[in-house]
Amino acid sequence: MSIPEPVIKRLDHLGLIAAFCHEAGLPRMIDAIIPKYAEHIVSHGEAFLAMILNGLGFHSRTLHMF
Repeated sequence: MSIPEPVIKRLDHLGLIAAFCHEAGLPRMIDAIIPKYAEHIVSHGEAFLAMILNGLGFHSRTLHMF
């Protein structure tokens, strides 16, 4: 029986940014400012967070905290 090759996936900094935004309550704050007027599956806060993560994913440079 052969051993399967391990699969390595790089998440870079997007997972950290997403976790920080959720811990800080950014989607909830945006939803409080911009209320939903229709029944959509995705809230305004979640859409905003997705746009931030999408924009950060288009470049391959590292994220620096200074």
